[in-house]
Amino acid sequence: MKYFYYHWNKSRGDQFDHWGTSDWYFEIGQDGYVSRSIQIYASSNALFYSEQHIEDVYGVLPEGKFELIGEEKEISKSEFECVIDSTKFTNVASTI
Repeated sequence: MKYFYYHWNKSRGDQFDHWGTSDWYFEIGQDGYVSRSIQIYASSNALFYSEQHIEDVYGVLPEGKFELIGEEKEISKSEFECVIDSTKFTNVASTI
């Protein structure tokens, strides 16, 4: 597995646009697909997606192979897990 962090400096452009900018965290499997993703917004709303929770009214687990755009920062598994452990998610009661 590989783990990445990315700051998205734009708002969503949808009904949740008022949440503001967001920090994204990705867990990428050996196959190159996102297996878990986290989105944390300036408003403190946070979303979690995984193969066990693929989609809801707020969004979806990214589809297709993960492609680097050059602005991501690779992080460790422990950093990724720390974000999960310290975040209260808007869309799931607990993570899997």
